[in-house]
Amino acid sequence: MTTRYKKLVLLSLLGFIAPPSYAETETTQKLNIDIITKKWKCKYCPDLSDEEEQWDIKLDLGLGYVSNSSYKFGEYNTLVEDGVYLDAGVNAYYRDDEANFWNIEADNLGLKNSRFDVEGGKQGTYSIKLEVDNISKHNLDTSRTPYIDGGSNQTLPGGWTQGANTGALTDLNSSLRDVNFSTKRRNFILGGEYITSGAWSYEAWFKRKTKEGNLPTSFGFGFNQVANLSQPVDYTTDDVELKANYRYAGFNGQIAFINSTFKNGFDRFEWDNAYNGTASDGQAGVAPDNSKQQILLSGNYLGIEDWQLNAMFSVARLEQNETFLPYTVNAGLVTSALPATSLNGEVYVYTSNLAAHWQASEKNRWHFIYEYHNHDNQTTRNTYTYVTADNTVTGTPRANAPYSFLQSKFKLNTDYKFDTAVTLTGGLQYAKLDRTYQSVETTEENMLWGKLHHRIDNDLQYSFKLDYSERSIDNYNVLTELTPPANPNMRKFNMADRDGLKAGFNLSASVSDAFLLNFSTDLAGYDYDESTVGLTSSDEFSIGLDAQYTVDEDLSFSAFIQDTDIDSQQAGTTWTADTNDNVITAGLGMNYQIIEDKFSVGLDVVHADSSSAIDISGGGTPFPELTTQRDTITLSGNYLYDENLTIKATYQYESYDEDNWYIENVDPDTLTNVLALGDRPPSYDIGVLWLSVQYTF
Repeated sequence: MTTRYKKLVLLSLLGFIAPPSYAETETTQKLNIDIITKKWKCKYCPDLSDEEEQWDIKLDLGLGYVSNSSYKFGEYNTLVEDGVYLDAGVNAYYRDDEANFWNIEADNLGLKNSRFDVEGGKQGTYSIKLEVDNISKHNLDTSRTPYIDGGSNQTLPGGWTQGANTGALTDLNSSLRDVNFSTKRRNFILGGEYITSGAWSYEAWFKRKTKEGNLPTSFGFGFNQVANLSQPVDYTTDDVELKANYRYAGFNGQIAFINSTFKNGFDRFEWDNAYNGTASDGQAGVAPDNSKQQILLSGNYLGIEDWQLNAMFSVARLEQNETFLPYTVNAGLVTSALPATSLNGEVYVYTSNLAAHWQASEKNRWHFIYEYHNHDNQTTRNTYTYVTADNTVTGTPRANAPYSFLQSKFKLNTDYKFDTAVTLTGGLQYAKLDRTYQSVETTEENMLWGKLHHRIDNDLQYSFKLDYSERSIDNYNVLTELTPPANPNMRKFNMADRDGLKAGFNLSASVSDAFLLNFSTDLAGYDYDESTVGLTSSDEFSIGLDAQYTVDEDLSFSAFIQDTDIDSQQAGTTWTADTNDNVITAGLGMNYQIIEDKFSVGLDVVHADSSSAIDISGGGTPFPELTTQRDTITLSGNYLYDENLTIKATYQYESYDEDNWYIENVDPDTLTNVLALGDRPPSYDIGVLWLSVQYTF
């Protein structure tokens, strides 16, 4: 029986067509198929029956008003200033009966966080794409500094009087100016794909990522004089990717070449010394220019019965060869000559992933995964003079440490369906990590996990998951090259012996046709039994509940609450610290369709509360508690004026308060030896009103 005939028999059994006979000609069979598929319709495709309606276009135009200014409120939405905002968007799709297509999408046009994406071509033949994303982040807007923004050179006002501490800086208060901290990222993508009539297709992409703005930083003069400054950011990363894809007889493969270059618009950062001392100014290095070349091979094969094979191999070469800055700009310090003019950094990274997936039976599957990562640092090691804060030349030279890493990881996972109601999944993992020039050379970690999912009936189901992990090290060594040497009893938490246990439970229930309920809880605990100084334990507990209630087809409610508690203990030589972090979020929602398919409203209320407390025992004073609270109320409405025009309105009120002892009441001269920025914890009450229209062509 031919494949075509089998399909027609299946359709006839489903009642779509009459049973076929072998005597039917291909023309008759094709006619039957055409009759069936003629009624099929793509929900998101334009109607091609009328050539003038091959475009599906939606335009959005909105006008917004923000009541107050706040960098914290506009941290990610960019609504940092009070006043009026314009927002626009477009979603346009084109399809024709010759497989030509265009997709045009744009969001937040008129705002700092905007996106524009256009893609077009001929399906199955070629496509081209252009994408531009702008992502802004606003950090602080209450900072003040006496430094004059000169880009990479921060200078003090003329006639500045230096002093031994902040109290002696007589020109400080009169010289303070406001400085705001923010960054803007832009992602630009241009490229396309060409598909041949055979098994090959080809891709070429150019990607540029830029980041501009400024961030707070701090630098010292000597051992006990520090200034907080504004450091500019001007990063550009360019990636060129060339790919060839191959598809044939159950095999899909790809070979790719990637060239990546990073450039910093600044080669150094300079600043005037506000304090009196031997150095009149300071200088520091910044992120250096670097590059990467990578070749990647990947593929998967489905040609073996019940098996799927996947493989990926990659080799990359990383280079960094920026010219060294001098040891110091302090003319009063005498240093030896630099051992080289640049780092001449060179790293090779070898990566491979191998996976085999076996369908042992209808009820049982197995997954075998091997991962290999080799970070081979071949940078030349030289000995350098060590200068502390442009103030002191130490008597002990130090050599750069070309860190290398070699990690191997094996995973075995399986799942078994006992019946339609019970499924058991589980697995184990073994990982080994070798390092150079670090306190621990070899780390081994084992993990075992299992999960039971039980569907009692259509209205009730639950799942339970348990993970156990164990990490062991060969030996913890004190690095003798460090001056002063580290405490021999201290253990870095990411390299220390550790035992961990995680458990999770989830319950979903349909209490009635109208009431849905979901409950979840997770518990995790980690013990660092061999650490006498450092992190000794960490525990996390979370519990959550969410519910949905449908009154009728026009009115529905939802609610949720989530509570997470993290507790950790750290031991010092004569003291211990207990840190407790707690986060609670809760929300209520309502959707009401006042006029069916015409007018609907929605209400969302969200409360978030977090706290962090550090308790010191065995000496010292407990730190004050850090707290934040955010409450948001959003009221929205949609009115369908006609089949083409929708009118939308949204009002959002948000209140935020933060109690942060770290910066509370800390003026630029509050700390004796630290020239601070004088930031204030953010607090605001802001209302935002948006009115918009959406028109569909």
